[in-house]
Amino acid sequence: MAIRIEYILTFIFCILVVAVFGFNPISKDGVSSKGEREVMFENSLFENIKSDNTGRKIYSKKAIKYNNYVDFKEVKLTDELGHTLISDKAIYARDLLFMIKNIKVSRDDGIDFFTESLNYNLKKKIITTKEPFLLEFNRTTIRGNRLNLYVDGKTITAYNIDAHIWFTPQEQ
Repeated sequence: MAIRIEYILTFIFCILVVAVFGFNPISKDGVSSKGEREVMFENSLFENIKSDNTGRKIYSKKAIKYNNYVDFKEVKLTDELGHTLISDKAIYARDLLFMIKNIKVSRDDGIDFFTESLNYNLKKKIITTKEPFLLEFNRTTIRGNRLNLYVDGKTITAYNIDAHIWFTPQEQ
């Protein structure tokens, strides 16, 4: 009893036809790596007011709340100690605020600094940047590479900096 090659090839062809037309793949929608968008705000102001009428205020042109974080566009944060942080983009997650692009930090004592990215630990009240920064105060400009600003103690610490100090002439 011999099996002919035509029967084997016909059997394989039938299995291929059933496999191609018998199985329909299921198409699923892709899920963003950011997670599911829960709510979106435009031109919004968020306030965290404490019992002594102090607190944090966050204004943004656009805010999108995802599962684990909030994404802000054109954001301005004012904290309870009078610090103002302005940025083009910010992400808030678990008491941490990550700011990116065109950042200006102003203190109530006249010190301003500018950088391209920073991290603000709202619980420990520490602002850190590993990017180059420009610090201005009392008509003096300092450039450096890394900065820590302790919001509660009002101290500034810089590590491994290449600082250049320019005394801006006083306007008369």
